[in-house]
Amino acid sequence: MRHFFLLPVAILIVLSSAHAKTRLEISPQGKLRSLAQARDEIRKLKRSGEQGPFTVVIRQGSYLVDKTTWFGPQDADTTYRCAENERVRFFGGRIIEPDWFKPVTDKRFLSQLVDQTAAGKILVADLKKHGIVDYGQITRHGWSMEPKDRIPPATLNIGGQRMTLARWPNVNEESPYMVYKHYLTEDRPLQGYELTVQAIIDKVRLPGDVTLTRTIDPGGEYDRGGKGGTFEVAFDRMKYWHDIENVFLDGVLASTWEWTYNRLASVDVGKKQITLASPELHGITQGASVRLPHFYFENIPEEIDRPGEYYIDRSKGLLYLYPPKKSGTIVLSTLKAAMISIERSSDIRFQGLEFDTGRHLGFDIRRSRDITIDSCRIANFTAGGVKVDGKRVRILNSHIHGMGGFGVHLDGGNFKTLEPADNEVLNCRIHDFGWEQKSQLPAVIVNGVGHRVAHNEIYDGPHFAIRIRRVNDVLIEYNEIYDLPKYHKFDGGSLYVFSGDRAQSRGTVIRGNYFHDIPTIGVYPDNFTWGVEISHNIFRNVGVATNRPAVYVNGGGECRTFNNIMIDCVLMYGQGAREKEERWFTHWNKTLEEFGDGKVEQTPYNKYEDFRQWLKKKDKDEFFRPKSYVYNNVLYHPKHEILQDIKLDRKGRPVNTKKIDRQGILDNSGQLVKKNNWTTTKDPGFADLPVGDFRLRKDAPVFKRVKGFELIPFEKMGRQPTALH
Repeated sequence: MRHFFLLPVAILIVLSSAHAKTRLEISPQGKLRSLAQARDEIRKLKRSGEQGPFTVVIRQGSYLVDKTTWFGPQDADTTYRCAENERVRFFGGRIIEPDWFKPVTDKRFLSQLVDQTAAGKILVADLKKHGIVDYGQITRHGWSMEPKDRIPPATLNIGGQRMTLARWPNVNEESPYMVYKHYLTEDRPLQGYELTVQAIIDKVRLPGDVTLTRTIDPGGEYDRGGKGGTFEVAFDRMKYWHDIENVFLDGVLASTWEWTYNRLASVDVGKKQITLASPELHGITQGASVRLPHFYFENIPEEIDRPGEYYIDRSKGLLYLYPPKKSGTIVLSTLKAAMISIERSSDIRFQGLEFDTGRHLGFDIRRSRDITIDSCRIANFTAGGVKVDGKRVRILNSHIHGMGGFGVHLDGGNFKTLEPADNEVLNCRIHDFGWEQKSQLPAVIVNGVGHRVAHNEIYDGPHFAIRIRRVNDVLIEYNEIYDLPKYHKFDGGSLYVFSGDRAQSRGTVIRGNYFHDIPTIGVYPDNFTWGVEISHNIFRNVGVATNRPAVYVNGGGECRTFNNIMIDCVLMYGQGAREKEERWFTHWNKTLEEFGDGKVEQTPYNKYEDFRQWLKKKDKDEFFRPKSYVYNNVLYHPKHEILQDIKLDRKGRPVNTKKIDRQGILDNSGQLVKKNNWTTTKDPGFADLPVGDFRLRKDAPVFKRVKGFELIPFEKMGRQPTALH
């Protein structure tokens, strides 16, 4: 059994000359027993006149954290680092000892199990008996319905792996009740865009989910309140569930990106009908973008039937567990706030440490500067990993995984002056995120001015890898992004940009990245996003599974896509034509008023030549059908024919109102400027195609065929073997 200590911290103070650092050493056997105590000791030293910088060396141990460690202005100029060749872990949970678990003797509980063969394998631990009484509450949330003050409930990890709250169907179970048919509100044959959607649905599988057969009552809309809706299903599994009002539905009931987590209010087993406790965002199966309702149910004790499933009886304080095949330290997340909070501070560095488990954030960094998280592991925080609002905050060489929400959220900079935040996410491995909030919570969220996301490896998420909204001067370069979206296969892409309602959002550059094995779109500037540069990237096997382009600019203008190589894709590029909705001018008129008639010249925004041209637009059609540019790109497609019959839909995007050209470029706007692109089934000159070395030889045919084509920096893409600083 591993031994754990309550944040034990011992401090060895080495008084030194004025020119040497003050060093404090932390160990499990020490005098002080929390990071907060170490911080406080440094505060005392500062008050006595001791000058920094300070270094806190933490010796090997696994430390339990029961409240936030807060760093403020007085805590600047300090490094917290792991002792050389030792391992330091901070846990935001309670350790559950294996000997707490006993065989279940409650005959009523055992008799209600759906799978009676599991009865002899399930164990129970009395948490209340051991002083664990706060498990949090499972509550309703979802995309655009997320309560700002919501604190996620406790979760269970064993051996570093997240356990599964008892559910039906089981994870990855192929259910006969998951019918892959585009949902219609009326009984008629599919037609038009629906046939195209169905062609995509036919390729997709969603193991672990079921669907509905029809909507009885769509219910109210979330913003308007009202009641939850009712729908019919093809199964009567609910007959086994004895506590319906504590069962939750996890899934999609309307537009494909509108993920929801809703509580059941009641069921009618005879009619096979389910009524939800709360309204959905726009109502069940409402809206023009309905695709394929799919969902599962969880928090059901009767459904414990697989290794790794658990259930917490909150009223009695009992934890039921079907033990996983691999044993390990058992941790119940209990920390309800950020593990580390830094506010209005500076020059703090964390190096070589592990921060593991919590119901909220790993780090919450606000209005701070020169904060560095280097070579750390940040894992298993339900709300998210590192939330940043500051200047020169850097997350480097770190492993971030198991996040219920985002991995890193960057914000900062000044929109008025365009002073950059200079925040960075650099050389990190980020995966297994968004498991608790499945829509639009990616590995990295970018807001504000002047950030860089580079050399990261990002994979295994439900929706986007990177989401960029209303920003200026953001650089995304040299990342490797793959194996996502795993959940939202009918929407979005791996890198999503949305700044169309703020036309002065310019300077986003996406260059030198490697996108591969992505079922949807690779780079997706959506909703009239303006002025994005997409260059020197490699896209391999992107969009094939859902008939989408490697790059899709949906309505936006002044975007430039050039010097990219698309490999084994069915389309090089798509230019969308969004609806000409007057509502956009509620935003654009504000921009025209603020910067138009030459006023832009008196602002920092005069550096954006494309924005200056945007301000000269007069005709409405210039706004709704702006020019974008695609040139000097290569589509190498030895395995797939260029898609010619693509259509998509109301908000499903690519609809071929114009025929796709020979280069695999789809233009629905009629304003796309395209030139010097090359489509080929012959190797354009890769260094070693069979082994996936996509560097270009000096004598590569592409340099002759595409005049002005530049080298692609393939060797720089993804994580680097040595630490970056």
